[in-house]
Amino acid sequence: MEATTFGEVAALVLRIGALGILVAVLNAVALRLVRIDEVPCCARSRIRWWGAHNPALFVVSVVLTVAGVAGLLAA
Repeated sequence: MEATTFGEVAALVLRIGALGILVAVLNAVALRLVRIDEVPCCARSRIRWWGAHNPALFVVSVVLTVAGVAGLLAA
């Protein structure tokens, strides 16, 4: 089994961060398009939860992306 290099770990962190940013942006668009009154009752709590936690997801994803870029520059 080969050892994982620092550059590979940094690239993985960068990819996870970029994927998180993409999900957060798509989620923000979806939250703006959804009318809460037209959604079934079983999904309303999930929509509220995502609406409350989407900014935190975006911030964590940006931090991971910046850390991945910094790691790649350091490698």
